[in-house]
Amino acid sequence: MRADAEDNRRALLEAAREVFVEEGTSVALDKIAKRAGVGIGTLYRRFPDRDALLRGVIVDIFESMTDAVRTAEAADEAAHGARPAWERLVRAVAGLGIGPALPVIFRERLDLIDEPGVAAAMRAAVTAVEGVYQAAQDAGELRGDVGFLEIQMLAGMLSMSRPNYPPTVDPDLLTDRLVAILLDGLRAAPGNSALPGAAVVFSPLDPDDRAAVERAIAEENERIGKRRG
Repeated sequence: MRADAEDNRRALLEAAREVFVEEGTSVALDKIAKRAGVGIGTLYRRFPDRDALLRGVIVDIFESMTDAVRTAEAADEAAHGARPAWERLVRAVAGLGIGPALPVIFRERLDLIDEPGVAAAMRAAVTAVEGVYQAAQDAGELRGDVGFLEIQMLAGMLSMSRPNYPPTVDPDLLTDRLVAILLDGLRAAPGNSALPGAAVVFSPLDPDDRAAVERAIAEENERIGKRRG
């Protein structure tokens, strides 16, 4: 793919991720093209229909996570553990800016999980991420009573909060500070307080978890319908 074509594809994926969060997945596609700074024809050349664009966004998010794992592990090896891979990964996820995108898309289009490409990208990302965190727990670096999904959720919340940062602060510096606070809470240490309850374990690829999500979505849609009625 030519450099300009790849630039357009990346701009469209990033714009779609933002606009879907702001307005939902049924938003007019020309809004996404305008946000990306390209024409609607360019959008359709890259993504023939709405589903193709949604799949593209989801797969890109999971591939970004997998790439973050590879980068964190390579940097960890090059630095001889000066900053563990799991800490680098938490920092990377916080900086990806993907916090709210997946929940919004899956709430409206959970069926996309059944797409082979989406499911494969999700499995690859989950396997890679969990491998880093499991190794850190086995090494006694990461507290053992926290779930891998919980770590991703916390890091994702930081990426979601960036647009709401006070305008007088440097967003990168504030993110670094918040990530440092988060890492201190995740490191295994004698003074760690016991966490209430059990670690959260959840995957939409699991049939039982998938059914629970579908029930929750149906109940939410019913509540929304009653309020509008």
